[in-house]
Amino acid sequence: MLLHKTLPHSGRTEDENPSRHDEIKVAVLASRALTRVALRTVMAESPGVKIVAEATTPFQLNHVVAAKRPQTLLLDDADPAWDTAEVLRALRENTDRRVGVVILADAGALDAALTYLCEGADGVVLNDDAPAEVVTAVRAVAEGHAVVPPPLARRLVDLVGVRGPAMPARERLAALTAREQEIFELVIKGMSNQEVAETLVLSERTIKFHVSNLLRKLGVRNRTQAIVYARDRRLLQSTAPCVSP
Repeated sequence: MLLHKTLPHSGRTEDENPSRHDEIKVAVLASRALTRVALRTVMAESPGVKIVAEATTPFQLNHVVAAKRPQTLLLDDADPAWDTAEVLRALRENTDRRVGVVILADAGALDAALTYLCEGADGVVLNDDAPAEVVTAVRAVAEGHAVVPPPLARRLVDLVGVRGPAMPARERLAALTAREQEIFELVIKGMSNQEVAETLVLSERTIKFHVSNLLRKLGVRNRTQAIVYARDRRLLQSTAPCVSP
């Protein structure tokens, strides 16, 4: 089940409102043929929704968005051919009209999905969700809503509402080893264990060990609360999830 939230300022003109058109026009960014065929099949079976353009590279995407003027974009985050956050930034900078974006993401990419929402995505659908959920998300985003799966909604609630533990932050941070502090700085930027491991040239198993230790020392349960901990103490940089205190 997906959770919807109305966006008060969608940025769409009346002419772009899907209620004034017979079909919601959708563009797809996916380099893998199997993904494109699957999405094409799902949309073909859904009345009122039509794929009007397919792109296999971000460069192609800029052209099809300008030419076909879709209301919603389906973006395959699991595709290794691009950096999703960079695609979202480029779309925002190079497009003269708002396009609703639905990210197709793996369940293990929820930390990254928070960053995508900050970069302008309007919705996230998990790859193991039912195909009908993709159609539901496309329709909701085209109407100006945001769509997130329950696991991501839980992360958002944590970011908005969780506060740090009672022990002074300085004491808890001082308890971290130099390596743990280094890893903590990367974790609060939204990096996964694999990305941290690649950055520091360490094994992913070693990173998991250090992350477990630093979470325990900071008194937080998970990575999301670690981000909250850093946010509340003004440790976050601009690349971290954009939730204001």
